[in-house]
Amino acid sequence: ISTDKTLLVKAAAELTDEITCDAEKEELRRVVPFDWETMGDGSHLSLCCKNVPLTEEEKSEGEKAFYGTKHEYAVTRDEMKALFEPYGKVGIVKLRFGRKEGKAYPLGIAIIEFENEEGMAKASAELLPKEGEESAAKSLEIKGNKLTFEKVMPMKCFQHKSKRARDDDKDKQEEEEEEETKFEPVKVEMVKGCVIALTGLSDETCDRESIREAVSDILKVTKDIKTSGLYVDYTRGATTGNLRLTESKPEEMKELVSKLNDGTVLIANAKVGSAKMLEGEEEVAYWKGFEEFLNNRKKADLEEKRQKKKQKRFSGKGRGGGRRRQ
Repeated sequence: ISTDKTLLVKAAAELTDEITCDAEKEELRRVVPFDWETMGDGSHLSLCCKNVPLTEEEKSEGEKAFYGTKHEYAVTRDEMKALFEPYGKVGIVKLRFGRKEGKAYPLGIAIIEFENEEGMAKASAELLPKEGEESAAKSLEIKGNKLTFEKVMPMKCFQHKSKRARDDDKDKQEEEEEEETKFEPVKVEMVKGCVIALTGLSDETCDRESIREAVSDILKVTKDIKTSGLYVDYTRGATTGNLRLTESKPEEMKELVSKLNDGTVLIANAKVGSAKMLEGEEEVAYWKGFEEFLNNRKKADLEEKRQKKKQKRFSGKGRGGGRRRQ
């Protein structure tokens, strides 16, 4: 996780299968969105630990009547984590609380979630009773309390699928197939002699507006984005960018390149590192990358629409909220 714009731009450029960069909206997105279903609930890596010790500090009569005499955990998450580390690396320790009249009180229960299946399997083999047996191979104690264990049940949305859930999965598959059939790759026809590559741009002050302001007059185009015929291919925070015209203007482009290189034309009050018209393999590579960017953005947009449809469907499926089938 980072807020470094240069690092994020570099990551987007290298991880094109995972991240798409929308220069116009100035945002990064996963090509395939990460949602609750992808994430899961971690139950297959978790043990439910009961009889976690609580404190017995003296409390007022009112507090005793409300909570009972024990109403704080006598152990910390770090202490619980250390107890289970011999089995494998522990990712999360949750100390469970209940609520009464808006106030929280401890339940004496902890959820131990391991980082991998190996740690979970090792702990389960020793701490959970085998089928047909009443006791486990090993017991654990902490601060005088003997702990008991059981498996964590998955959330309802991850449990064994009912007929309705299977039907919903079928609907989901049909929708995904429908979305996939709708996707048609974008084909970009290369127009030669229309691209100028820029390097050495300021990662602090440069933006698309300052680039457009600096180059429009020499290229003899308007500064209106919709009618200019000039596309500024630049992401804020980057040090490189491109200018792309809808049609070649060789004389104007050569003049601009010359003035950018000698410092006559500044962008965001700074001289660029270099400017050149793309030719040959560099020009082909640019157009190929541009086509790939458009297709990644289109895929991301379609996936986002599919996720919104799915969320809308699930939001209306509470108790008795499923669709009627004819």
